[in-house]
Amino acid sequence: MNINWLHISDIHFHPRSQWRDNQSIDSLLEYLSESFSKKELPLPDLIFCTGDIAFGESSNAPLHEQYSDAENFFNKLLNACGKDGKPLAKERLFIVPGNHDINRNKINQDAQETLIRWAGASHQHIDKINQRFQDKSKEFLTIISRLDEYGDFVKNYLPHQHDPEGRHRYSKTININDVKIGVSGFNSAWTCSGPEDDRNLWLAANWQFNKAQEEAKGCDIKIGLIHHPTDWLNNSDRNIATASIPTKYDFWLHGHSHNAWVTPSQNNIMIAAGAVGASSSEEFGVNLVSLDFSSKSGVVHLLTKKAGCDWTIQPIPQHAPFGKWEFNFPSRIIKTNTTVAEKQKPSGSTIDAAITEKLLATRLKEALKLFSNHTNEWIAPTISTEAENGDRQESATFITPEEITKSPRDLLISAPPQHGLTCLSHYLIHDAWTKQNTFWLYLDARNTKPHREAILKQQDKELQEASRQETDISCVVLDSWSPSEKDGIKLLNKIYETYPNIPIICMQQTTNSLSINQSKPLARTPENLYLWSLPRESIRKIVSLYNDKKTIGDENSITTRIISDMEVLNLHRTALNCLTLLKVSEIDFDENPVNRTEIIKRVLFLLFNIDDIPTYKSKPDLKDCEHALGYFCEQLIKDGAYGFTRSKFLTEINDHARSQLMDIETQVVFDVLYENNIIAQIGDQFYFRFSYWLFYFAAQRMHHSKEFADYIFEDMRYSQYPELIEFYTGIDRRREDALSTLTEDLKRVRLAVHDNCGLPEDLNPYRLGKWNSSEETKEIMQQEVANGVAESNLPEIIKDRYADKNYDCKRPYNQTFGSVLSEHHFVRLVQATSAGSRALRNSDYANIDLKKELLSELLKCWDQISRVIFTILPMLMENKSATYDGVHIILLGEQYGNTLIERFSSILTTIPSSVSRTFSDDLFSMKMGPLFYDQLKNTSITELSKHTLILLLISKRPRDWHKEVSKYISQVQHNSFYLFDIYTNLRSQYRYSFASTKVLGEIEYLIKMAAAKHSTGSKTPNSKMISKINPKVIPDRESPSD
Repeated sequence: MNINWLHISDIHFHPRSQWRDNQSIDSLLEYLSESFSKKELPLPDLIFCTGDIAFGESSNAPLHEQYSDAENFFNKLLNACGKDGKPLAKERLFIVPGNHDINRNKINQDAQETLIRWAGASHQHIDKINQRFQDKSKEFLTIISRLDEYGDFVKNYLPHQHDPEGRHRYSKTININDVKIGVSGFNSAWTCSGPEDDRNLWLAANWQFNKAQEEAKGCDIKIGLIHHPTDWLNNSDRNIATASIPTKYDFWLHGHSHNAWVTPSQNNIMIAAGAVGASSSEEFGVNLVSLDFSSKSGVVHLLTKKAGCDWTIQPIPQHAPFGKWEFNFPSRIIKTNTTVAEKQKPSGSTIDAAITEKLLATRLKEALKLFSNHTNEWIAPTISTEAENGDRQESATFITPEEITKSPRDLLISAPPQHGLTCLSHYLIHDAWTKQNTFWLYLDARNTKPHREAILKQQDKELQEASRQETDISCVVLDSWSPSEKDGIKLLNKIYETYPNIPIICMQQTTNSLSINQSKPLARTPENLYLWSLPRESIRKIVSLYNDKKTIGDENSITTRIISDMEVLNLHRTALNCLTLLKVSEIDFDENPVNRTEIIKRVLFLLFNIDDIPTYKSKPDLKDCEHALGYFCEQLIKDGAYGFTRSKFLTEINDHARSQLMDIETQVVFDVLYENNIIAQIGDQFYFRFSYWLFYFAAQRMHHSKEFADYIFEDMRYSQYPELIEFYTGIDRRREDALSTLTEDLKRVRLAVHDNCGLPEDLNPYRLGKWNSSEETKEIMQQEVANGVAESNLPEIIKDRYADKNYDCKRPYNQTFGSVLSEHHFVRLVQATSAGSRALRNSDYANIDLKKELLSELLKCWDQISRVIFTILPMLMENKSATYDGVHIILLGEQYGNTLIERFSSILTTIPSSVSRTFSDDLFSMKMGPLFYDQLKNTSITELSKHTLILLLISKRPRDWHKEVSKYISQVQHNSFYLFDIYTNLRSQYRYSFASTKVLGEIEYLIKMAAAKHSTGSKTPNSKMISKINPKVIPDRESPSD
C-alpha cells in the first residue's frame, strides 16, 4: 500500500512576472499530466502548497486578482492529479500563507517596530505574544489583518481548511486507505513585513503547536506545513519549534528558501520545496513524496526546471542521483501503524532484525566514509592498556575490538580527536549484533544532556529507529565524550546511574596530558584503554585499498611518502590523516605540503576543481568559497553555536555574497561539503564533522577581515582555539601580527601566574638529582620544593601539606584550588602556550627576531608550568592526576614506590618529559631544528628549559638532532639526573618509536655514549669507551622499523 502527495511552494502570482512564470506554470502542469498518464510518477492522494501563492498587494495588481489566478491554477492542478476523468477533490488540497501573501499596506509600522524589538529579546515577551494569539486581542487583530485577502481566498475556495477564529491555521484529519493522516497548517506569516523578518518572526509557537497537537490526536501520520524554515523565527520560537517538530510531526514541509532538499532523521523527515515561480533556474523545484507501507520506506521525487527547458527530474549526487531521495519511515510510524497492509507483512521478529542490521551497517559505512568518490574499508585499530605517549609502554598489552564485544565491561577508551573513536564505536556495535547477537545502544555525548529524562529520550529514539526494546540493551556506547566539555563528568555519571547493571563503554577525546577538565570523580572506575597510532602495515593496507579504487602510484613509494609527509608535518598516524594525504596525492603539485593549512587548501582544490561536480552545476571559485565560508564560520564562532540548518547556511552565505557583489552558487558549495563529509548531519542540524574545517575557514576570514582578526586576538580569545591560530599563521607563514601579540600575551599571563603563586624563579629540584639518587638525595630534592612552596604566595593550607606528612591531602586541595588558583590564569597560560607553539611552527618566513623571542617566551612558560606542577605533587602522589585552576594534570609515570619519598621522586622525574610531550605536537615541525639549536646556544636559557627542549629533540628528531643531543650529553654531569633522564628517554624511543634503521643507529650510539659517560666520568666519551659498553643496555624493539 502506498500514499502519495505533491508538494509545491512559492508560486508568486503577479501580472508583472506573468511573462516569465506562465511558461513555468504551464510547463509544470503539462509535465505532471504526462508523467501521471505514463505512470512515471505516482498519482498524488494529497497536494500541499507551503505558501507565497501570491506576490503581494500592489496598486496595479490587488491581492484578490492574484488569488483569482491562483484559483485557476489550482483547478488545473487538481485536474492533472485526478483519475478516471475526475479531478482530485479540492478537500485534498492544503495551503499555508507565506510572506508574499500579506498586504503590506495594512501594516501598522509602530506596532511592527515593537514586534521586531520584542523579537530581539524574545524570552521576555514570548508569553505575552502567545496570550495575545490566544485572546485575539486588539493588537493581534490589527496585526493579523495583513492576511485578510488570504483569509478570504481560503474561505471561498478551500472552506475545508478555513479558520473561523481568524488565525489562518488549522489541523485536519484525512482517512486514506484506513490510514489516519493529520495535516496541520501553521501560520508563520502573521508578523511578516519585509527584509527585517529574518530571525525576527513571531510564530506564537507554544500556542500553535499545542493546539495542533490537541486536534491531531490519534493520527497514524502527522504532517506539518509551514512557509518559513525555523531559522527565520526569533530565538524563543525557534527553540520551541526545533524541539517540537521532531517529537510531534513525522513529516515537516516548508518553502520560502527556493531550494529543494530533504533532511531525513530517525524521528521525522523535513522536506523543503523549491519555487514554482522563480527568477533563476537554481530556485525551481517541486517534489512528489511516495510512502510504501510494506517496506516502511519512502521516496521523494525531486523535480526542477532549467532556463529555456521544461520540467524534469532533479538529480542530487549521493542522495538522489536519479532524482529520487529515499528514506526510511520515521520511528513513530514504524511503531504505531497498524494498517491492513502492515498486517500482511512477514513476522515482526524477522523484519525487526533486518531493520536493526540495516541501520547498524549503514552507520558503520557512513562513519568510515570520508570523500565522496571513495568508500573506505575497516582498518582494525591498535588498542592498548597503556597510553602510547606514556612511560609504561613496556607493560602494555593489546586487545582487539572483537575481544571487547565478546566480553563487554566498563571501559574508557581514549584517543586524540580524529583517531577513529566514532568508527570504533559503530564497529563494536555492529560486531556485537552480527557475531554476538546482542544489541548495544549508541549515545552521542554531543546531543545528550546530563539528565535522566534526556538520556532516556535519546534511548527511545535509538530503540525506535533500530526496532528494538529496552530489554534488548546489553551495553551502552557513549561516543564523542570529553571531560573538558561543560557537564561532561555529570553526563557520564548520569549514564552510569541510568544503567546501573549495564556495562558502559565511553569514547573519550583527549588533547594532551594537561587538559581542561572538571574535578568531580566518576561514579564507576572503568578500565582504561588507548588507541595507538597506526603501524606501517596498516598504513600500507590503507594505501593499497585506496590505490585499488584510484591508482595514484606504486604502493611502496606512496606508503613511504605518506609516512614521510606525516613525519615532516608532525601529523599523527591516523586513518584520517592517511586518507587526506592520499587525496592530496591524486594530483601532482609542484612541491610537498608544508603545513596543515596547505594540505586542506589542496584537498579543497581537488574537491572543487577536479572531482566530479554535476554538469548542470557550475564549478564555484575556490577563493570565493573560502571567503564566503570564512564569513559563515565567523558567525558560528561569535554565536557560540556550531549547529546550523541547510537553510541558514544558504541564506547567510547568499546574503553575504550579495553584499560583496560576489556570484556564488551556494547550493553547490553546500553539496560539495556535505557529499565529502566536511559537514555532517546530527539530528536536524548540520555540523562541521571535524573542528579543523571550521577553524580553517575562520582563519581565512581572519586573513580577509581585520575586524574579525582583532576580535580573535582581543582578550586572548584565540587561547580557546589553538587550531585557528595554527591555520591563520599557516596561510602565508609570516603572520607577524600574531607572533607579536602572542609573545606579549604569554609574557603577561606567565608573570601573572608567577606573581600570584610567588614561587621562586630559580626553583629547580633537578639540579640536586643524581643518576642513582640515594634516599638522602631524594629528601633534599623534596625539601627544595617544600622550601619553594613555603616562600610562595600560595595559601597556608597548601603550604601545610608539605610540612605535615600525615595531613589529608585531597580535601584541602579540592576546596582551595577552585577559589584561590583561579586567580592565577593557569588555564590561559596552558591554552595560550599551545596557540603560541602552533603559531611559531607555521611562521617560516616571519622576522627571525620575533621567532626567537616567541620561542624564548614559550620555554619560560614551560618552566612556569613545571613549577606549578611542583605545588600539586601531593595530589599527584595520591592520584596520579590533579586539577589545578580547571586544568587536569595527568602524569603517566612508572610505579611510584611505597614510601612518600619514593613516590615523590618517581613523579618528580616524569614532569620534564610530561611537559615536553604536552606541547611537542603543537610546536614541532622538521623545519624547526635550526631555531631550536639556536635557542640551545642562548646563554639565558635555564637548565630546565634546555633539558626539556632536548627531550623534544629526542622524541621528534629533526635533522642533525643527534649532534645536539651528543653535545648536551657532553655538557651535563656524569652522575646527574639530566643524564639519567636522557638515557631513559633514549631507551624508550629505541624500544617503541617508529624509526628508520639509520635513526635507530643514531639512538643506539647516544644510549651507549650516555652509559659510557656515567660509568667512566669522561666529559665526552671517545669511541673506544663507547665500544666497551655492554650491548644489553640497548633494549629489544617493540615497534616495527620504518
